[in-house]
Amino acid sequence: MLSPGLVAAAAVAFRGAALIDGTGAPPIPDSLLVVSEGRILSVGPATREAVDSVPVGVKTEDLTGKWIVPGLIDAHVHADSDEDLREMLRWGVTAVRLMAEDVAAAHEIAARSRAPGSGIPDVFPAAPIFTRKGGWWGQEEPPDSHIDRFPATPEQARSAVRTAKMLGSPEIKVMLDDMAWCRASLPALPKMDPAIARALILEARRQNLRVGVHAPELADARTAVFDHATALAHGVLEPLGEDVIASMKRGPVYYIPTMDLYEFLADPGGFLNGVLSEPSATKPPRGLPAAKVAKLGAPGYAEGYRKRYPNFENVRRHLPDLRENLVRLHRAGVPVALGTDMWAFPGLAVSVEMELYVKAGLSPLETIRSATQTAARSVGAEGERGTLEAGKRADFLVLDADPSKDVRSVRAILEIYKHGQRVGGGTASGDGGGRSR
Repeated sequence: MLSPGLVAAAAVAFRGAALIDGTGAPPIPDSLLVVSEGRILSVGPATREAVDSVPVGVKTEDLTGKWIVPGLIDAHVHADSDEDLREMLRWGVTAVRLMAEDVAAAHEIAARSRAPGSGIPDVFPAAPIFTRKGGWWGQEEPPDSHIDRFPATPEQARSAVRTAKMLGSPEIKVMLDDMAWCRASLPALPKMDPAIARALILEARRQNLRVGVHAPELADARTAVFDHATALAHGVLEPLGEDVIASMKRGPVYYIPTMDLYEFLADPGGFLNGVLSEPSATKPPRGLPAAKVAKLGAPGYAEGYRKRYPNFENVRRHLPDLRENLVRLHRAGVPVALGTDMWAFPGLAVSVEMELYVKAGLSPLETIRSATQTAARSVGAEGERGTLEAGKRADFLVLDADPSKDVRSVRAILEIYKHGQRVGGGTASGDGGGRSR
């Protein structure tokens, strides 16, 4: 029962929607969700007792025939601008893990994201990105003069991690990749010494920091897992052994498949045209502007990526292994957190990624959980968000179609609520999404 004294005048009771709470449980077909001051006061079936317990005067919104899901979380993004982040929120992404080079700049964005009316998702920084000078993500000097992103010895690596913690970082990222799997026949990039990578990971864990490792190759992923990384920032290209899977479950080590990235690198033109052919991607209210559609759809755009990443046939050959790893890990109890790393379609890429999970073999409810509860856990925010439970933040979407039947329906957004405040929504009539490939 709700106590009237606990309910603020601005409380709202959302009644009648089928509600998916993000835990993987079946939808509540006729729900009552009561929100006040940015928090969920109660959630559950709209029984007579629950309805009668709502104090007189609380505003009620009738959502009969609609669906409610938690706000989506993208556990792997890069953002070139605030507009990228705003676009993510327009597609229902209420929180992101932002991979960044500059710790202070990342924390400035994170603080700003939590201000009322920020217009962007809440940001959880993973910074800095450690790599080898001249290696992947290390072709330019770091913008952060306070920290060495290119440590040359294990001791320098440990010192840099301690500096990151002093600057306030809760998580770092380690690049352990020469990119040959997607760049050959171009020259392989300089790769971080395994001893330095190990020093970064172990010191981060010693300092109680999370550490995600970019390691698509099996040998590197295996090393990262047994060195106690907290997340693999990308899917692994070859089948994972049972010992690795068992270690990931024990960790736990979060698996962030970024399936859309691999689909893109396997066939840039096909991937781009597939997404752009969907009506929801290009028409109001959230569709991409005409200029961006023209840019992404131009043959030269896709061809540029084929030249930068010419080993697309190798990526294509490994797509079945990537799908199998996703399903095997999920079934083994390894936490699979949704992340996209997709610069071309900020926000929209989350629904593309979700569809790829379902095509690989996860159910829509399992996929929604990966984009809500598990993604929240991966950034250490499970106490505040990721599921619709009493006491948690009121981050949720109101949909016009059923995502438990067709996960593409997460695009059919009527309303977006972040911390209890409506921040956007609206869907074209009859458009519940569309197939990406």
